[in-house]
Amino acid sequence: MRYAIHTVLALTLALPALAGAQTLGEVKPAGKEPSLTIGGFIQAQFDDGDKGDSRFANDNGRFYLRRARLNASGRFLEEFDFKLELDLANSLSNTSALRAQMTDGYITWNRYPAANIRVGQFKTPYGFEQLYSDTRLIAIERTLVNDRLTESRQVGAQVGGDLFEKRVSYAVGTFNGNGVNNNFNDNNGFLKVGRISVIPWQGTVAGGNATWSVAGNGYSSKDTGLALSDLGLDSTPTTADKDGLFTGKRNAYGVDSQFVSGPFELWGEYLNVRFEPDSKVPKPRFTADGWYGQASYFVVPKRLQIFAKYETFDPNDQKDADDTKTTTLGVNYYFKGHDLKLMVDYLRTDAPTPLDTQNKVIARLQVMF
Repeated sequence: MRYAIHTVLALTLALPALAGAQTLGEVKPAGKEPSLTIGGFIQAQFDDGDKGDSRFANDNGRFYLRRARLNASGRFLEEFDFKLELDLANSLSNTSALRAQMTDGYITWNRYPAANIRVGQFKTPYGFEQLYSDTRLIAIERTLVNDRLTESRQVGAQVGGDLFEKRVSYAVGTFNGNGVNNNFNDNNGFLKVGRISVIPWQGTVAGGNATWSVAGNGYSSKDTGLALSDLGLDSTPTTADKDGLFTGKRNAYGVDSQFVSGPFELWGEYLNVRFEPDSKVPKPRFTADGWYGQASYFVVPKRLQIFAKYETFDPNDQKDADDTKTTTLGVNYYFKGHDLKLMVDYLRTDAPTPLDTQNKVIARLQVMF
């Protein structure tokens, strides 16, 4: 035992010298140390009342997970960063078996703030509300026009950045154009998307900081067999049922503006898409569009927020015949910012199917970790 103790003491005294020594075969990383962050969030939701707009399956009251996501993000000092995110639940419709799918998976070269280059799967730069983070939205659900007319996540590449001391930001990209989690292109064409945002004024209102921003965006695409909801599309007009598939050309534009002054925020957005379906159903050419306006205010600073929103969606040029119009009133309570908050919304919807007013209540508890 005495000899074993002496051996341990000798090795302990020798460790500092051994740690400082360089051995001939020592392996060193080629680059600088990366950083890695693991996180995610859960949005547990409840809704009851009438069916509401076409995104909801029926009028049965229910509890469900709106989103349950895990993500990993990191950066390398060599001026690259990355993100990978998986969603274990992401649907407003009835789902009998939840499964994991990728939402984001991309790499960004960020050496130049004015020209970041990103490749992978991520949100396309069209539609302010669509680009706004799921965890920071003021209303529980996005507007129907943003759900139906924006391109959400796609696989592709874009360049974007900030200019003039971050008073101007832009993004332009090209994508496969046929939806999320598809590793193929539906034809030889690509979806081309661009957005530019400008802050024309910053100042003070009632002694607090205020900012006014405006933006414009658009896209162009040629598609083959793309599934699109609520537009009355049918790629096979000789058959009885409408399949909701689009083959043809699309051109879109949109404008939006936001005013933020202390506890008050005012948002507005208009989106317009022109369709030219090869099948000429519902028309040889038609336009789908819609807009929304939203105002919110913290009645208790950083704790209790109220808001009101009005939105419209017209799927195919028929004036008021098939429009969906919704008024939303909501209240949000922030226990710990967006990390822990409770949201309750009341929606009053005039929908074409069924032909009456729909009243719905949605509640959400959100936890970020």
